[in-house]
Amino acid sequence: MRGGSDPERKEVFTRRAVLFSGGVSLLFGGVAARLYHLQIARHDTFEDLALENQFNTRVITPLRGEIVDRFGVSLATNRQNFRVLLVPEETSDPAEALQKIANFVDLPPARRDRILREIRRTGGVNPVQVVDNLDWDEFSKISFARPELEGTLPEVGETRAYPFSSATAFVVGYVGAVTDRDLQAENQEEERVLLRQPGFKVGRDGLERTYERELRGVAGAMQVKVNAHGRVLKEYREEAVQPEQGRTLALTIDAELQMAAMKELEGESASAVVIDIETGDVLVLASTPAFDPNLFNTGIPADLWKEFNESPYKPLLNKPLGGVYPPGSTFKAVSAIAAQRSGVKTNHSVRCLGRFWYGNRYFHCWKQGGHGYVDMKASLKHSCDTFYYDIAQTLDIDLLADTATKLGLGQSYNLGIPGERAGVMPSRAWKAEYYAGDPENQKWYPGETLSAIIGQGAVTSTPLQLAVMAARVASGREIRPRIVRMIGDTVTKQPTFAQIDIDQGYFDVVRAGMNAVTNEGGTAARSRLENPEWQLAGKTGTSQVYRITAEERAKGLTKPEQLPWERRDHALFICFAPYESPRYACSVVIEHGIGGARAAGPKAREIMRAVMQKDPARIPAIGPAAIAARGSTDAREPGRGA
Repeated sequence: MRGGSDPERKEVFTRRAVLFSGGVSLLFGGVAARLYHLQIARHDTFEDLALENQFNTRVITPLRGEIVDRFGVSLATNRQNFRVLLVPEETSDPAEALQKIANFVDLPPARRDRILREIRRTGGVNPVQVVDNLDWDEFSKISFARPELEGTLPEVGETRAYPFSSATAFVVGYVGAVTDRDLQAENQEEERVLLRQPGFKVGRDGLERTYERELRGVAGAMQVKVNAHGRVLKEYREEAVQPEQGRTLALTIDAELQMAAMKELEGESASAVVIDIETGDVLVLASTPAFDPNLFNTGIPADLWKEFNESPYKPLLNKPLGGVYPPGSTFKAVSAIAAQRSGVKTNHSVRCLGRFWYGNRYFHCWKQGGHGYVDMKASLKHSCDTFYYDIAQTLDIDLLADTATKLGLGQSYNLGIPGERAGVMPSRAWKAEYYAGDPENQKWYPGETLSAIIGQGAVTSTPLQLAVMAARVASGREIRPRIVRMIGDTVTKQPTFAQIDIDQGYFDVVRAGMNAVTNEGGTAARSRLENPEWQLAGKTGTSQVYRITAEERAKGLTKPEQLPWERRDHALFICFAPYESPRYACSVVIEHGIGGARAAGPKAREIMRAVMQKDPARIPAIGPAAIAARGSTDAREPGRGA
């Protein structure tokens, strides 16, 4: 039996061996075919993919463009920034790495949590900024300990710096960190990549915000060789595409005069504007108190931010552009011209007894007892309210509004600085629109003109508008302010100013009256400039913050100094110089300063003294060649610096 079964077994074994060997041959044949397909047939394709995995492109961030004053003095520039980055791909545990870094620098848990969220959100592809603006001691300590700090990269980047601090804060603005909204607003992927670079900043306010595109610059790029884990093995700096620094903004601002104005206004909630009447150049745009824009770059403390927002002095408000105030008696320059347009002669005389009866009540002049007989020039010299009450009886409000508009009020000038307001110049159309939902109040009443004609009631203006008004009265031309002279090496178009569509003779009495205010014993005699070549012509203004009731007048008015600060009147002053050949116009507003003659006039005098001493119109401003020479490229670490 056993011998008979051996051939059968042998046959079965042979058959199985053949099947097995065939299967193995088929398997290896398939593998060989696949290897042929991958290594030979598609060799070129996979070689390209391998090379792509071997090399990455890293962004080189550009330097932000500078902002300079009219003479090339830096108002916003770049400085070294000692900082620490974390490279997620070079650490096995980012949380542990951050914990170790916290032993050397201040790194609160909340900050660490934000960094870890950022790493998770981006997948750990890019380096993440851990801390910046370190001092040298902190930076050197962490650099020395780097071998113990996995994934840590101490480096010297760039950050924004504002040399004049708060003095130019409301002009240049400030920069801040990139937000998701910024990324979503970008249409081009290369710009989004640039914005994602660690520590990159974008303009958040002022000219930094408006001219973000021009200031940002163009990113460069560099090829780097990486291993399978993405770690950089080699950088190809010689073949890098260098970044282009952002364009330089050259302004009309005079930094020296800006500092002088800020010093003069120190301690007040105030503003000042100075305009070159010939060119429209804004030489001074001062607002106090102000904030330090460097704080927004390095991180403003929460308690200071709260203090800014709660302060009655409004340090975050750009008062020259965004502060609106009743112009008070400075508006009489407009009213005098409107009166002439309506047919009133300059020798028209009114007897001021200190109050004027109209309708069913008295309208009071600022001077108890009155000014006696005054004509148009004297009404400006002494700022007599009664003279204008008399004119208002027949003056059409729409003519007054038209005159004010021609002289620069009730409009915006788009200087490029966010937050500018237009103020209000009331008219019949304005009131109908304002009370659109209340038909009973849409009608304009003649009594309202008595308030408007002395710059009260619904009339409001900004310090910038008041300076424009002074410039237009002085020149008789449609002066329009500008603050950016050049973008890069391109000079902005020099405007030409046409004559205002008003009889030019109507301006003469206003100019003479403003000269009398300061130089002929008028309301601002203390604000005259002694140098006869600098003869200053001005107009005082005091705008009521609240209305005085008849009962309060009957009891006797409280002295302004005894009132709470927030209930005191605003003090205003407008002026131009020299009187015979006007070149500079100025406005000063002191919030709750009580009176234009006592508070605003003397400060305007000192600001204009500084202007006339320097006389910047005689000094050549920085030109295109000098601006072009300031530009440079800067090859730095890939993906580093902002």
